[in-house]
Amino acid sequence: MAFHWSIHQLTEYFAVVSASSEEEVTVRDAVERAVEALDAEVGGALLDDRAELVGLVGLTTPLPVPSIAPVLDGASHVDLPDLGPVHACYAPLGSSIDGGLFVGRIDDPLSAEERQMLQGMAQVLGLALRNLRALAEVRARQALLETLLAIQRAISQREPLHSVLDAITEGASNLLGQVGIALVLTDPAEPANLIMAANFRWPSPRTAAALAAATAAMRAGGMVEYTEPGEPDARAAPVHVSGAIAGSLVAMRPDASDPDSDRASLLGAFAQQISMALTDAHTVEAMREAYRDSLTGLPNRALFLERLERSLNDRQPGPVVVLFIDLDRFKAVNDSLGHQAGDELLTEVAARLRETLRGGDLAARLGGDEFAVLLEGESAADACRIAERIAARVAEPFLIADRTVYIGASVGVAQCASTGADAAELLSNADVAMYRAKKAGPGRVVVFEPAMHTEVVTQLDFQVDLNNALGAGQFRVDYQPIVQLDSGGLYGAEALLRWHHPTRGLVPPDTFVPVAEEIGLITEIGRWVLREAAGELAGLRRSRPDLAVSVNFSPREIVDGRFVAGVTDALTAAGLPGSALTVELTETALMTDPALALRHLGALKERGVRIALDDFGAGHSSLSYLRQFPVDQLKIARTFVAGVCESSEDRACVKAIIDLARGLRLDVVADGIEAVDQLRDLVGMGCLLGQGNHLHRPLPSTELRHLVHGRPEEEPLAPSAA
Repeated sequence: MAFHWSIHQLTEYFAVVSASSEEEVTVRDAVERAVEALDAEVGGALLDDRAELVGLVGLTTPLPVPSIAPVLDGASHVDLPDLGPVHACYAPLGSSIDGGLFVGRIDDPLSAEERQMLQGMAQVLGLALRNLRALAEVRARQALLETLLAIQRAISQREPLHSVLDAITEGASNLLGQVGIALVLTDPAEPANLIMAANFRWPSPRTAAALAAATAAMRAGGMVEYTEPGEPDARAAPVHVSGAIAGSLVAMRPDASDPDSDRASLLGAFAQQISMALTDAHTVEAMREAYRDSLTGLPNRALFLERLERSLNDRQPGPVVVLFIDLDRFKAVNDSLGHQAGDELLTEVAARLRETLRGGDLAARLGGDEFAVLLEGESAADACRIAERIAARVAEPFLIADRTVYIGASVGVAQCASTGADAAELLSNADVAMYRAKKAGPGRVVVFEPAMHTEVVTQLDFQVDLNNALGAGQFRVDYQPIVQLDSGGLYGAEALLRWHHPTRGLVPPDTFVPVAEEIGLITEIGRWVLREAAGELAGLRRSRPDLAVSVNFSPREIVDGRFVAGVTDALTAAGLPGSALTVELTETALMTDPALALRHLGALKERGVRIALDDFGAGHSSLSYLRQFPVDQLKIARTFVAGVCESSEDRACVKAIIDLARGLRLDVVADGIEAVDQLRDLVGMGCLLGQGNHLHRPLPSTELRHLVHGRPEEEPLAPSAA
């Protein structure tokens, strides 16, 4: 056949081949143009040490290199799959690029001119590939430089450490061909422990492989190749901080047989640059802060989850158990004694945790007054015993700010016996169990059960509704009259909070008040009740200036730093004297922080406010409270009033409280009078004041106004009416 290619056409060929910046496209274009120019049926390129031809044209199945071995040795004919015998020619690429161009034609042998032209095209392709690879190397170096500059910039601008470490691993992965990357560092507080500080494209179940490779590199003091059955092959290069080995940069190898020295050297160079970056003094300190709680020195949530995930992915047998610890009554101490005292208390709790646990156990502070413990190889029963020891140790008195403080600890226990479980989920399960323990009472230990999740979701919905109740106007205040028992006359009223939910209906106070205390909403609700009651009383006192209102306050409100100011502001806004208000509180409120409670109640007493001990006799009654605190009134617990006619013991208790009050010159109010015989017996024992459904049921504000202004909806029942 006639051959009419020219130098000009070869130049055009070079332009086409050099048009793309991608090696695969360049090779495909070069083969297609060579096959077209030489009227060939098949063509392809050999590159480096690849096992088959690339950019293949004319065949639908791969063409292994051995299939054209005769042509590589100088033969002009070869048998090809699906084509049979063909005339063939091979021309090396040159330009220090291993490989060449291959073409095959069925009908006519290739002329000397065609062979020469193929050699020219092969050299053009070789030149184009050399330029592409040189450019790729320049770009790789530029990308490396830009990545390292970005990391150095992030460090100099004091970005969060996790952002810096994430940038390191992502940048390394991109530079090394999108492989999995893990940065393993030593714990600054405990150098013997390793931390999976950051990773990119590294699968979580393979954490153990990263740690093993990192350990090998740190021991060797240089680059290592890590291979272990069942784990991804990896390379690891040590990372230094201030000259000392402080971790390792680990990269997955795409292929166990991949000897890519360029990737290895790039990993080493990148690890060296990271060492320089991490030596920055701020970064070293940030590493410590990122994984250690600055107050207690314990591991923080991030390090705890990292260690927990490692334990769950470890192939060693044995269960993994998490204890979730929440302190009881901590907020009351923190609010009453101040944050410095609260911090001191948390530090002491951390010290007791360290003393209680064994050497292999891990304790962490998750935040606030929440702690966690990681136990490995323990049964649920053994974990519960450890949890009970912790709760007992925390229940012992603390000396904080020169005061004796009592708190407690509620502990949730969650166990996982299988590998590969989710660390965050296991911690959440322990949190759910802790929540159940807290509901059961202080100092309890509860083991997680799957059914608890449903309860938690229900409770969360309840909390959301409760948070929205005040703003939605769902609360109201009813008033139960307090009656002078000998005459049936009105003495005052107790303000009672009611919650009317649009779908839940009337929610009992003993259901929602503990939740309001738990989520810190009780102080806001309490202030609202006080303002409502004070405003209502101000209107009633225009016709009955002697009336008073009693308002209940929770222990958390009594020790709140704004308690006294809140009461004073409400009285001032309503134009009421202090004597118009009786503050009702239980003895539990006095036990939380007696000194602060005494100070707050003394300040109210100076303003004329009266103090009543509610549910007297039912709790941890102490006569010393009656001497120490400025109490004006005792309210006999409902349980005693209910049994005053049937139980000689209850009758004796009621009589003793009335006599005690008389001796101390205190008013006494019988709460929960439900029957006429109760009323008669109480009057006979000298009780002057009382309240209960037999006298008056709780009234909405409109009905209370009718009662006060002489248009009662129901008449009070005096003893003579029985």
